[in-house]
Order: sequence, then C-alpha cells, then structure tokens
Amino acid sequence: MTISDELDRTRAALLALEKSLVALRNRVGPHLDVLRLIDDLERCTADLRRLEQQVRAPRRHELVTIPDDDYDHDFWAEAEHEGLG
Repeated sequence: MTISDELDRTRAALLALEKSLVALRNRVGPHLDVLRLIDDLERCTADLRRLEQQVRAPRRHELVTIPDDDYDHDFWAEAEHEGLG
C-alpha cells in the first residue's frame, strides 16, 4: 500500500468519525465531551491536511557546491594543538 493510499484511508476514517460525532451530538445534545471530540477531530483533520501537503508536494533537492580548492591552513591551526597532527 502506498503512502497516498494510507492518506486516503486516513481521510476516509476521519470523515466517518465526523459523521458519527455529528449523529452523536444530535442524539445527546451539546455535551462537553462530544464537543471536545469534535474539536479534536478538527485538529486531526488540519494535521492530516498539512501532512498531505508535505508528502504530496514535489521535493526540491538543493545542490551544495563543494570546492575542489584546498582548505585555508588557518582552518586547521587549532587541530595541530589538539594532538591530531
């Protein structure tokens, strides 16, 4: 199963949970715990949306140029005093 499939399954599960919570709220009224669950669901949905954007966005690889020149000798000056030389 691909990551896209897992994201789709998660979205479907959140939608099913939303339907269940709305039905529960309609049945028991605006009970504090039901309202908290709905609030938690909204955060989960927002988190999933951000995750989908990160995973499905094209990845850009930044190239880092490493010069072929020798390092400046002052760069290694401290290393000689550490017993590495």
